[in-house]
This record gives sequence, structure tokens and C-alpha cells, in this order.
Amino acid sequence: MKMIHSIERFMNEIIDLKVLVVGETITDVFVKVKYEGHSMKSFCPVFRMEDIDSEQRQEGGALAIANHLRDFVQKVDVISNERASIQKTRYIDMHSGQKHVEINQFNVNAYDQPVDYAAYDVVIVADFGHGFCDKMSLPDGVHVMCQTNSNNFGFNRVSKWKSVKKSSVCIDLREASLQMNKKVDLKSESELTELYDYEINARDLYVTLGKSGVIFTDGKEVEQYPAFKTDIVDTIGAGDAFFAFASLMSHLKWPAYERLSLPSLAAALTTTWLANEKHVTKESLLNHAQKYL
Repeated sequence: MKMIHSIERFMNEIIDLKVLVVGETITDVFVKVKYEGHSMKSFCPVFRMEDIDSEQRQEGGALAIANHLRDFVQKVDVISNERASIQKTRYIDMHSGQKHVEINQFNVNAYDQPVDYAAYDVVIVADFGHGFCDKMSLPDGVHVMCQTNSNNFGFNRVSKWKSVKKSSVCIDLREASLQMNKKVDLKSESELTELYDYEINARDLYVTLGKSGVIFTDGKEVEQYPAFKTDIVDTIGAGDAFFAFASLMSHLKWPAYERLSLPSLAAALTTTWLANEKHVTKESLLNHAQKYL
């Protein structure tokens, strides 16, 4: 019951917040296909699309983060690229769910217009490294995620925002290694402290560790929280959901252990559906929490 009480308290404390989400919206396209082997004349995999209506489109990235929060706060605004200007098409096996191939399309311009950040209680920046955020002037106190992917590997580190004093930063273990220019596992507090001091420039640092959970530090306190065990359908978007709720937790300045539990629960909930086909709501979060009582 402690978790339920914590969620209800969280809901009450953020209900009047005005939130701005800045960053890149990624259109995810999923096409269900059947693998039929390789071409006899070239080393090329062959797929068959059995259903012409098998394509499913979803909006991920910054818009997904905003959608996760809409049921919880007073207002959520989004500054993002035009829809489908960043599109990732994945061809998925219709039986196993395995991704066979991904095709990316990028046609996005950097946003260089003034933003009234002062009109919001919380500003969340989701920088996926496709250029939309590169000309923005961010205020101190923002919550930032810089994601590494195949398109920007090694070039979209959180240190690009080192001049901005951030309320929180959220990265994963691979991004931590890229940030440090060496492979890290963060199993020692000294290694985590070294990362925290390496151009992060944030009050709070969250590092997601996949199936090993998440670790947090504010430069003084260190806390780790295990991942919730659930029946996983897909992990795409789980990190974005964690970041969304972790940002609000940092805004509230709750104790470290509580800052990790609720965002971890939200992330686990999103793995029970395909990518961003749904979003977290008050009801779905409370119902998911009931499974762990």
C-alpha cells in the first residue's frame, strides 16, 4: 500500500504544474512482414507483407513524453519539429515481433525562435540528436535527456549543454560511457561520482541501467533501484517515460529512493505495449502498481 500512497501523493503535488516539453518528435512506423529467406541472386533478405493495412504509425520522442504527463498536470505544451519530419520505419516479424530492418528519414531544421520559459513550472528537454535543439538557448533549471542512437553515436553527449545549470539529467549506461570517453559500469560510487563531475552540471543525475534498474546521485547521496519485473512486449519508449516522471520527481525534490520508484514503475508499464501505442495515465499507473502489492 505504500506505493499506492506514494503515487496518490505525487498526483496531488503535481496537479497544478505547467509543463513545457522541448525536443524532437519521432514518428515511428511499424510494418508487419513475414520473413521468406534470402534472394537467390543476391545476399538480400526477402519479406512478404500479407496485410496491406499492417502499417502502424505512432508519435514518439518529445510528444510521447508530453502525452505521458497530460493526465497528471494542469498543462503540457510542446515545442517540436513537424510530424513525420523525423521518421523511423521498422519492419517487424508478424509472428515473433523481431525487428528485421529499420529505415530512417530525417528532414528537420534547428529551432531558433525565442521561448517564454518563465511561463512554465517545469521545462523538459528531450534532445534526440537530430538537430532540432542545436540552436536553442536553454535556461538554467531545465531537465535534460540527450539520447544516443545509430544516427548520432558519440556526437550527442549531454556535455553539449554543460554551460546550462540543469535541475536533472537522465542518461543510460551507454551514454554514460560515451560521456566519460571510456566504458563504465557504475558499480562503484567513485565511478558514479566521476561521471557526475564530468561536465554534467546538474543537481540530479539519473542513469538507467536496463534490466538492472536505475541509479541516482545528487553529488552527495547515491541510491539504486531495481527494475520492475513484468511481461515485456517492447522496450521502445520506456526510457522516455522514466525521464518524464523523474523530471517531475526532481522538481518536487522528494527523497532519492522515492524519486526512483514511481518513474521506474511508469517505465515498466510502457513495456507492456508496443512502443508508444499507449501512454501512461493515472488509472493505468495505479492499476500497474496493484500487481506489485
